[in-house]
Amino acid sequence: MKLVKKAVDNFLYAFGKFSIVLVRFYMHVLYRPKAHFVNKAIQTNKLKEPCIVIANHTTIVDPPFILSVLKGKKSIVIAKDWYEKPGINWICRAANGIPCDRFNLDTEWALLAKKELKKGRSVVIFPEGKCREDGELNEFKSGFAFLARSTGYPVVSIGLDGKYTFGHRIHYVVDVPKKIERTKGLPSSLDLENQSAQFRERVKLLKAAALRHNILTLPSPDTLYDVVPPLPEIKQEEKAPASSADPALTYKSPCEQAGV
Repeated sequence: MKLVKKAVDNFLYAFGKFSIVLVRFYMHVLYRPKAHFVNKAIQTNKLKEPCIVIANHTTIVDPPFILSVLKGKKSIVIAKDWYEKPGINWICRAANGIPCDRFNLDTEWALLAKKELKKGRSVVIFPEGKCREDGELNEFKSGFAFLARSTGYPVVSIGLDGKYTFGHRIHYVVDVPKKIERTKGLPSSLDLENQSAQFRERVKLLKAAALRHNILTLPSPDTLYDVVPPLPEIKQEEKAPASSADPALTYKSPCEQAGV
């Protein structure tokens, strides 16, 4: 019985690898991907060195699309509840999927991801954790930032236009690699939260640029990845009336400043 199960698993794994080739062909024919690169000196989809790839998450088509357009060795973090579904587990394994429990505290996925990076594989992560189809981005979970900070591998942000409709050519913008380092004077958890928020702002801008098919309006990455110092906690009774606030001192995010 075990031999039969092993034979079936091996067959499904091989079939999954073949299916990935078909999906890649399907994505290129149907959506005709068009890449835009922030750094014109690095205009290639090939992941020559292992890195952590993050992108916005609009639909379930995003993961196979990213895996199809990026070349090189890679793995992808997949929600454990999806990874364990019998109907798709075989292709998740073939795609070098890393299961992650998104409903409970899970650190095992990070250990598996570190092993993949050490093997020379890039790791694809969708920090939102779930799809959002209204054009906005969910808050970014800080797992990718923790992985990048603890391993030293850079993060490559990608903005997808997310319009998977018949006849529409998918545009996406690939940013420059960026390493995450520990910010002195901040607690670890707060540092990761700030870093994640900054990357979310950047991905939001990249997505907007992909929708416009134009990267010329993108601000420099260095002006967006600077960590915003945490605002001091204000007790409820110490809050000033809204009418007395000086509009000139009101903080605006990089996306708001760019009119996104």
